[in-house]
Amino acid sequence: MEAKPSGSQRQGTSIQGMGTETTIQDALAASEIKAANELTRRWLTGRSEVPAVASGLGVWPLLAALATGAVDETRDELLAAAGLDADQAATVPAALLEAVRTSPSIRLALAVWAGARVTLDPEWSAKLPIESVGSLTGDVAADKAALDAWASRNTGGLIERMPLDFNQPIDLVLASALSIRTTWSTPFQDSSRTFKGPWAQFGRCRALTATLNGDVLRVADNASVLTVPGDGDIDVLLALGREELAPQAVMNELVDAATDPAWGRSSTELGLGERAVGVEVTEYQSMRPQSGPEVEVQTVRFKLDADLDLSDDAEALGLVIASDVDRARFDRLAAEPVYVTQAKQTAMAVFSASGFEAAAVTAIAMTRAAAFAKPKHRHVRASIRFDRPFAYLARHRPSGLVLIAGWVEKPERP
Repeated sequence: MEAKPSGSQRQGTSIQGMGTETTIQDALAASEIKAANELTRRWLTGRSEVPAVASGLGVWPLLAALATGAVDETRDELLAAAGLDADQAATVPAALLEAVRTSPSIRLALAVWAGARVTLDPEWSAKLPIESVGSLTGDVAADKAALDAWASRNTGGLIERMPLDFNQPIDLVLASALSIRTTWSTPFQDSSRTFKGPWAQFGRCRALTATLNGDVLRVADNASVLTVPGDGDIDVLLALGREELAPQAVMNELVDAATDPAWGRSSTELGLGERAVGVEVTEYQSMRPQSGPEVEVQTVRFKLDADLDLSDDAEALGLVIASDVDRARFDRLAAEPVYVTQAKQTAMAVFSASGFEAAAVTAIAMTRAAAFAKPKHRHVRASIRFDRPFAYLARHRPSGLVLIAGWVEKPERP
């Protein structure tokens, strides 16, 4: 039996106490971390195109909060998508928020805003993290300005707007804001170079090179995965797949590598002259003896952003019934019948010579069901060269929680 608190066992317990701080891996059971990671995998690999940047972790606590206010098949679908039971859904958002506060590199905020047309169930709102409930005035410009300011404040200015259409009727908003900042343990050298193959068309691009010490490169038949260690317990993983492999399959390999220590094998097991996907083992001469594994890395700087309509992924995210004006049941959330009318995320990520920063703001808007029509859904060392499209993700190193992920389709140009 797991010793970590889960569901009802976590109710009434303090995340901080007696001068000690609880980390993410203490606050969440291994099964809960796995559930969040599997949501990321299912969402990103199930899309027709892997987005440039997205955060399943930004969606996960919102699904949990929605589930606590839902009943019957609406609740069942949301719980299944979140990978939680009812007790866990009631406590995970607050536990996650408190635990993240101990991380120097991760910021996470959750909030709810309600308009005058809905009356929140006090039992539901009481279970939300403290200071998370605000008001919508009905003034479109004022509400947009207030929610945009919240998004900017809680991502340190990385994202300056709430990803909602305020010209549509909105009676309730649930939102999360996630940001990550880390500095590389070993900085890269910034340069300019041209590539062969798929990226030759872009001419000179912003390239990054470094030699990383340690067992940071793993290889398998279909992909090679590099771990770039950062400070504040953050790793960024880059995955290069076989050229004929679809982006969704590369992302699936990357999530496997990020969450399963047994994935693949170490590049240190490759012999001189051996190759793997994007990897070859060579030797060179040096005045100093080799003290451990070395990995020569060539990759590219990238700066990416994405605006995602989560209604396009309603099945993967458990929002099919919740978005149906006739079937949605949120009896424990509000006195009036409401349903999901918008679900969107805006996200960004920058991989540079000095470090990595990323952010995602996720928003779910709800509307009174009676008022509006149903919306439409739509030394001996290994070297690796990321010289064609590849996948990446950032994770919290001690817990293995995947924070953000995406696909690099093309390099950044000078």
